[in-house]
Amino acid sequence: MKTAKSNGLNFPMERGVGIIEIRIDSLGRFFNTLDPSPFHSRDIDDDAERYIVDSVRMFQLSEKLKLRFVLPQNEHREAVNVLPQALDHFFGFRAAMAGRELRAILLEGRMAMLLGLVFLGSCISLRFVLGFLSGSPGGNVLLEGLSITGWVAMWKPVQIFLYDWWPVFRKKKIYEKISGLTLEIVIE
Repeated sequence: MKTAKSNGLNFPMERGVGIIEIRIDSLGRFFNTLDPSPFHSRDIDDDAERYIVDSVRMFQLSEKLKLRFVLPQNEHREAVNVLPQALDHFFGFRAAMAGRELRAILLEGRMAMLLGLVFLGSCISLRFVLGFLSGSPGGNVLLEGLSITGWVAMWKPVQIFLYDWWPVFRKKKIYEKISGLTLEIVIE
C-alpha cells in the first residue's frame, strides 16, 4: 500500500484511490448522541464530520477517494446497514443547504449590483448636473466626492461576485463529494 502526501498529511492510497480511514470502537460514537432520530437520520458527531470534511479538503476535488470505517466485529452488521444511508443523508442535506446558501449569496449580489448601479448612475448624473461648481475648490471636492461615493457603492456587489461565493461553492462541492464516496467497512 502506497501513501500519498496531501498538504503534509499522510493518507493511504490503493490503486490511485485515497483512503480516509475512521476507526471507531462503537457505531454510536460516530453519531451525535443528543439527536434522538434513528441512526440513518441522525446527525454525525461534530468531530467526525470535521475530520471527514477536513480530510477531503486535503485532496483535489477531482481525486478519487474512499471512506474506510474500521469497527469491531459486533458492530459490522449494523454499520453495513446504517452507515451508507446515514452518510448520504447527512452530507446530502449539508450539500443542499450549501446550495441554498450559494443561491442566497448570488441573489444578494444581484440586488446589491442593481442598487449599486442605480446609486452610481445617480451620483454620476448629479455630478453632471452640478458641473457648474467645478470652478471653485469646494465644488471640485464635492464633484469628486460624488464620483468616489458612487464607486464605493459598487464595492459590495463586486466583493460578492469576485470573492464571497467561492468558499460556499467549494463547501457544496465537498459535501457532494462526501455524499457520493465509496464506503468500505472493515472489521478490526
